[in-house]
Amino acid sequence: MELNESSYKRQFTRRLLDILLGKYEQSQSFATGVPGKQRPQLAMGKSPFTADYNDEMDFRKRQWMNEALLELEHLGVLELVWAKFSAGTDIDKVILPLDRVQQAYGLAGIVPLKEKLERLRQVLAPLANHPWVWVRKWREKADAALSQGKSPHLDVDDPSGYEDLVRALSELPLLEGNSVSIRLFSQRLFQDSKHLERSVLKRLLALAKMASGEQRDTEEEWLDLLGLARNPQYVWLSGPLTFQIDSRELSCEPFAGGVGLSAETVRKMTEVATTARRIVTIENLTSYHQWLEQRCDRSAEELVIYTGGYPRRLLQSFFRKLSGAVRPAGDRLMPEAYHWGDIDIGGIRIYEYVKARFIPHLQPLWMDAATLLKYEAAAAEASEEYAVQLRQALSDPQYADWRPVLEMMLEKGIRLEQEVISDVTRETIAEERSSG
Repeated sequence: MELNESSYKRQFTRRLLDILLGKYEQSQSFATGVPGKQRPQLAMGKSPFTADYNDEMDFRKRQWMNEALLELEHLGVLELVWAKFSAGTDIDKVILPLDRVQQAYGLAGIVPLKEKLERLRQVLAPLANHPWVWVRKWREKADAALSQGKSPHLDVDDPSGYEDLVRALSELPLLEGNSVSIRLFSQRLFQDSKHLERSVLKRLLALAKMASGEQRDTEEEWLDLLGLARNPQYVWLSGPLTFQIDSRELSCEPFAGGVGLSAETVRKMTEVATTARRIVTIENLTSYHQWLEQRCDRSAEELVIYTGGYPRRLLQSFFRKLSGAVRPAGDRLMPEAYHWGDIDIGGIRIYEYVKARFIPHLQPLWMDAATLLKYEAAAAEASEEYAVQLRQALSDPQYADWRPVLEMMLEKGIRLEQEVISDVTRETIAEERSSG
């Protein structure tokens, strides 16, 4: 394709100034605001322009670049250093004087980085009073970095994207512990049901993973942490549970295969009670159904609840209503409570989460070193990266009671998914043993 002189010169000038200004923005002079001795410069023989500048098949490129550079020198934007014995034909270095930086920005049509950083500080400013501590701390760190001329993990060229992020973060606490459909939330906030997924969600999830300090395994769990859901949520359970809705008493016990309680049902339910001798929370869906099928003869004495990994907001709301029924009160016999999950870091964290927040007397079920050793042949291999997590857990006082099984996982280099236990009627529960 035939080269156009004016177009070539314009593109060359824009790219050259962009490179020199980029060097300036990485310099101490930019960071401190105090001009230093080192000025942004470019050696033509070691630059992106070298091939064109030395193209022996088309001398026009060098001629046009030289003419463009001479024009910039005439305007006082650049200083040129010619190669020895080649003045007028061979440029060695191009230097950007620090007192000409603003003029260079103008000629290149580039928004100065300092303006971009300040714009982003203004965009993030509303988060200074956010109800969530981790959001406030993230904004504070980001603001400190931006004020020092840095942009940690931030795209300074996308202020509108961060405006959308701030809008979403400002609205999420108003859900008050409830979950809402991603598309309904997007429609309400942006008048576009797909805008959140298309333009905001990736950045929102990345921020939660980086700054919240929480641990989750799946995208659905991270979404729930924020109060969002792709699909309607249900509480899946089976057993002797009764509650009232609008003064009408209802029971889940007749539903032999279990029942799913909608968000509206959980919201309205009152007077929650159970006659179960045993409450069992189960991490994975396959194991939940396995339990119901294999222990149907004990369905009248067991309240079985599927957690789906970390309890979602809806399940947390249900647990809060159930908690009164599983705590001591007068002569009421308190049911035993167990959690059965994977023998891995995730399973342990889920157990600790449920115990700390909802069922203080919860005990782990089939999540010990003996069970791990018993099913060792069917266990999954733990990677070296996973071993790092195991070592970190061993040094964490929160997991002191788990040391034997953590050490076994580390020693054997394995972890166990609960689905490996295929016959729950063969395994013994402490309460069954004590009752004969």
